[in-house]
Amino acid sequence: MTMTAIDEQAAVLALTKATHDKPWFHTTRVIAAAGSALGVLAGTFTGCDEDDQAHAAAIAARVRREDLEWARDLIAAMRSEGVHLVTVLDKGYPGNLYSAYDRQPFLWVRGGIERGDYRAVAVVGELDVDHATAAARNLAHAGLTVVSPLRTDLDAAVHEVAIAVGGRTLGVLAGGLAAASAFGAHASVAKQIAERGAVVSPFWPDIDPTNRTVELARIVTCGLADCLYIVDGHPEGSSDGHAARALATGKMVLVPQRLQQEQPWAAQAAVRAGMTVVQDIDDLVRQAVNLVDMTPRLNVS
Repeated sequence: MTMTAIDEQAAVLALTKATHDKPWFHTTRVIAAAGSALGVLAGTFTGCDEDDQAHAAAIAARVRREDLEWARDLIAAMRSEGVHLVTVLDKGYPGNLYSAYDRQPFLWVRGGIERGDYRAVAVVGELDVDHATAAARNLAHAGLTVVSPLRTDLDAAVHEVAIAVGGRTLGVLAGGLAAASAFGAHASVAKQIAERGAVVSPFWPDIDPTNRTVELARIVTCGLADCLYIVDGHPEGSSDGHAARALATGKMVLVPQRLQQEQPWAAQAAVRAGMTVVQDIDDLVRQAVNLVDMTPRLNVS
């Protein structure tokens, strides 16, 4: 990696750190529009509207030389631990996530996100481990990358079964990659994921999971996938939250017929465009393959 690339990455981190009064995706937007975080710092940003220009000027004014030095040191320290940084300016930034309006400015990655990982389906559930693992197994058999959080026993089982049949998985943390609590009881699963895919975090490395970070991690789980499969879930639970996030960003959400029949939140969401009921696991795989292969791709990944 050239020094210029490292400087750009450091500038992305510094500008994100300087973002105090708005969600981070506002900073992502101005950096992506400028095509250079260093350009934003230099005041050369001419964004789409006055609000973006004001935001760019505000965060650039807060960045000091020591912030850039801190960012470079952090990048180097994480690389020494086998973790690399991908920013919204990098070619390795996942194309599926780039297309989301609330994309995050950076990802810390242990393992590797490959170009073919755009053919990805997120599997999210709360209680039905058997159904979740059947879905993950068959999706992986079909050659699709499986995306899932890595927080609960169900999440861990989804990753394990996909890996066991030779599939790739992307695991999304609700905390930082350097925070032991981010893995919970699933550190060994995280190691397997990194060997057969990637463990991803959109947070500062030392951040412990909180209710807020769990919510923000849904942006990345939904963003990394081309579509989402909801196994089961209750109102205002994890599945409900993931479905709402995916639908808000234009992603297709697939649900089993039983969930649509038994859960009012799923039935209500099904009325809106973007949610489709599948009859069984075979139907899920057919529809998921069709979706990932028909979706137009951005030239980013």
